[in-house]
Amino acid sequence: MILAIDPGQSGGIAWMDDDGVVNCADMLPTAGDIIDHLRMLKAAGREITAYLEKTGGYVPGNSGPAACKFARGCGLLEGAIMALAIPLVEVAPGVWMKTLGSLPSDKRARKNAIKGLMQARYPHLKITLSTADALGLLTYALEKRAS
Repeated sequence: MILAIDPGQSGGIAWMDDDGVVNCADMLPTAGDIIDHLRMLKAAGREITAYLEKTGGYVPGNSGPAACKFARGCGLLEGAIMALAIPLVEVAPGVWMKTLGSLPSDKRARKNAIKGLMQARYPHLKITLSTADALGLLTYALEKRAS
């Protein structure tokens, strides 16, 4: 099983199960929900590899408290993944986005372009801006595994 996580409150989780079915969900609202979801996936006896979007540091001009909250969330994800003995691969956004082809440089336009690409690739899913990046990261992970 491959699990892809776009961290942050407006992020998402995407995974492909052992049967090849791709699923996605908005980021779960609490630390307990995140841990329960990871435990549920792990309890099925599956081998899991988690791909986590590697985020940068503080960006000048961004809210300090928001940056701290985001960093705590990233740490929670890393800690939960490691505590459950799930192998972790961190991938910078620019790396996984390159596999999708040319994308707009404007953030809003880029997010919408990724959403459109994921809607075309996974028409059976209800894709939101929250889940699109996680699905993009999952697509990257699937392509890496196939090569």
